[in-house]
Amino acid sequence: MRAPSWFGIAVIVWLLGEVCALALIVHVAGWSGAILLGVLTSLAGVVMLRQTGLGAARGLRRALNGENAPEGAMLDGALAALGAVMLILPGFLSDLVGLALSAPSIRQFLAVRFGARATKVGMQRDGVIELSPEDWRRVDDRPESRDRLPRHG
Repeated sequence: MRAPSWFGIAVIVWLLGEVCALALIVHVAGWSGAILLGVLTSLAGVVMLRQTGLGAARGLRRALNGENAPEGAMLDGALAALGAVMLILPGFLSDLVGLALSAPSIRQFLAVRFGARATKVGMQRDGVIELSPEDWRRVDDRPESRDRLPRHG
């Protein structure tokens, strides 16, 4: 007889964790509360997946217009979509993982942990903010120019 694979053991541990989480939620909130909570987290997952899809469509539109996507945007989007799917799946342990993946800081941590260069949108690692020409304007802040400003009052 073969020894169980790591994947098989992980699935069994996951299922046992889901049963324990369900028992805990039923103990705290009752069956109707557990069902309501499960439905609400699934709906939240559907909304989150829709927003992730819309964001991906906007990114595709930008790419078709010749704009470059921020570094790590693809991995961040994939992790957000995975979080949404985890929320949709039945089970409170998967909901916990889905909620964790809905947080940008957790997704950024995972991206860095797995070797991707994750950056905030529009922010480079060296602290330089890249803006498009429509997002900024020049302001003359020299001392002599402030003396020439019209005074109100």
